[in-house]
Amino acid sequence: MKKIISISLFTAAIALIGNNVFADSVVASYTCKLKEGKTTEEVLAKNNLWVKWVRTNINKDITSELGTAIVGKQDMFIFVDTYPDLAVWAETQTVLDSDKAIELKDLFDEVSECSENKLWKFKHSN
Repeated sequence: MKKIISISLFTAAIALIGNNVFADSVVASYTCKLKEGKTTEEVLAKNNLWVKWVRTNINKDITSELGTAIVGKQDMFIFVDTYPDLAVWAETQTVLDSDKAIELKDLFDEVSECSENKLWKFKHSN
């Protein structure tokens, strides 16, 4: 439970620090674990493929960050994906579930396993 709270706070902190980037956007966070013998560099390479594909096929403003632990369990990490709005997030999910994205199916399965995700909406404060 403490780990989940820490990851949630970390995700919220990223959003607050970069509130101009996240203004009125939607952020999806995923808590994941490296599979035995795999590295974050391997996950990052897969994530780079994913980002390139979604930017080309869905929306050029989608971003994804990989957060790794500075202290604590080194085999845990988070993805923080940012979408311009809820409509783009929904479109992305629809496309990723379709045959159009067949090349991304199981992309991360050999390197990681994600156990939890959250969807956040951020509003810019004046």
